[in-house]
Amino acid sequence: MTIDEPKARSRRKKPVAPTTPDPVEIAMEAEASGKAPTGEASALLLRHSALIDKQLVLASNEIFRNRIRSIRDIAISAMVISLVVAAGAVVWNASRASGLVIQPFTVPPELVEGGLDSRAVAALFQDELIRLDAATVSPRPAASFRNDWSGAITVQVEAGGLSLTNAYTALTRWLGKESFISGGLSRTTDGLELVVRTSDGTAVTLREGPDRPEDLMKQAAEQFYEQTQPYRYSQYLRSIGQDLPESPEQRALYDRSRAILTTLLDSRSQTERLWAYNGLSVARDTTTRDSIPILEAALEIDPDHPLIRGNLADFSLALGHAEAALGFSHSVAVSWSVPRNRPKVSEDRQQRLPLVYTAMAAVLEGDWLQAEELYTRALNSGQPGTAYLPDLRMASLIALHQPSALSRRIQDEELRSAGRPGPTGRLLALQAEAAASLDQWPQALAALEAFEAEVAPTLDLRARTDRMTFLWPQLAYAQARNGDLAGAQALIATTPLDCYLCVRERARIAELAGDRAAADRWSAEARRQGPSLPFAFAERGQMLMARGDVAGAIDFYEQAIERGPRWADPQKYWGDALMAQSDEGGAIRKYRAAADRAPRWGALHLAWGRALEAQGKRDQARVKYSEAARLDLSAADRAEVVRRLAVP
Repeated sequence: MTIDEPKARSRRKKPVAPTTPDPVEIAMEAEASGKAPTGEASALLLRHSALIDKQLVLASNEIFRNRIRSIRDIAISAMVISLVVAAGAVVWNASRASGLVIQPFTVPPELVEGGLDSRAVAALFQDELIRLDAATVSPRPAASFRNDWSGAITVQVEAGGLSLTNAYTALTRWLGKESFISGGLSRTTDGLELVVRTSDGTAVTLREGPDRPEDLMKQAAEQFYEQTQPYRYSQYLRSIGQDLPESPEQRALYDRSRAILTTLLDSRSQTERLWAYNGLSVARDTTTRDSIPILEAALEIDPDHPLIRGNLADFSLALGHAEAALGFSHSVAVSWSVPRNRPKVSEDRQQRLPLVYTAMAAVLEGDWLQAEELYTRALNSGQPGTAYLPDLRMASLIALHQPSALSRRIQDEELRSAGRPGPTGRLLALQAEAAASLDQWPQALAALEAFEAEVAPTLDLRARTDRMTFLWPQLAYAQARNGDLAGAQALIATTPLDCYLCVRERARIAELAGDRAAADRWSAEARRQGPSLPFAFAERGQMLMARGDVAGAIDFYEQAIERGPRWADPQKYWGDALMAQSDEGGAIRKYRAAADRAPRWGALHLAWGRALEAQGKRDQARVKYSEAARLDLSAADRAEVVRRLAVP
């Protein structure tokens, strides 16, 4: 056997077994060739076709049934989900339910016959509680009370038998925070007796003469309000007391309110203690100086409470502690940026509060444009308690050197106060500020003296003590500008030494009196008390400028701008100093910067025109003089504008 033999064998073909023709293939080949299949092939093809048709029908039916089952399953799932969501919503709403539900009172048949049935008695009690609640003004959020009535005060209508209403009522009682009142009215030998009970066990029993159920309901509602809502009741007493003249009746209301708040200071609840401190601090018979340590005690309970910090800003400013007021006003914004702090204040204050204190910070930094815009937004917020905002907005406009805006404010006030003699104290103060901004010192003095003579005696204890840090410094400076230096020095000497405005005016009055040593000393003290505030620095620059120390003045203007970059006045003062150095180009740059911050300042446009004219740009200077002529100007400035425009 040779080596090629296996290969030879492998090349040999194996015999192929004969195959039986497939009838379906024969039929298909016949169809393809155009010849109709016959015999067994044709019958087989027909059977195959019928089988395929049947399978297609069965498959179509199965697809349809599957779709129906899917739709049914989806519908059932959606229904189950809807029921679960609806049930969850009902449970959630029930758990969040708050308010006071007054159940129909029991009434004897003889009173029912007289038209005083169970629901009528409950409605009388409801009316009195609604009256008390509406008369209570407080920034405290309703949710912070153990008994929260913010949901509503309603009279329950009992439904007979088993009903969805009764089922939901039972659910709210189980899960919610609603308080329930029940009671009964009965006749005694002396008249009527009313018993009121709450779901937490509080009970009030009162008796009254016959046929006077309204008086009985009023007394019972007040006692019930005091027992269940002591903080609110204390504020209610304050609210009605403030509408009364100073009298024994007012004193009694204030004393009762203070006693309730003092009792709450011993509460185990930190929330109750905090709000008791707040209530005592804002009481009109608490002096501003006494309010500060009370609020500091509240801040120890909650260091981030935005309202407590805001009140500290207000009272610090009223005391003349402007640096502290700036810090607290900034801290309100920081506190407000933390979401958990916002619900600590009632909803009607939540939009207004951050705007007002951001505006206060802007005022203390001289950013009057932002302050005016923020006060306007707060005023337009539609929230209650904004009656004081028009005056704050007007003060910002005056500081922006637009005092003529006050005339419209006075007209609006006169329309609202038709029949009341004379302007209000705040309007007199604004008139003085407006007159001072135009160097109308006799008019400023007259307005301040009218305030002191007519308004100050009518103020309450807090406002009378505050006026020495606000009114007296301005009055003393107005006296000095009108030539009464002795009177000015005597009055300013009575003001507190820790008052920023007071020591600033001490410095300016001393400068007018020619006592430069005293002026230097008081100016340094003002800068020490307000290191972050720009005003004493700018005033120091004005002193040095008047003394001829232009370089020293510029240094203090620069320091003022560092502390109040959005305040226009030191920018203009710096421009005036550069004009004194014959640097018209530098002066124009400062005037332009000032115009960005106080665009309608007439004296600024006059100074700008002078600088342009000094550069030989007569046409551009006339444009500035024309702008100044349309704006507020002092009498001297207006005469100069007219004179310069008359030159061809």
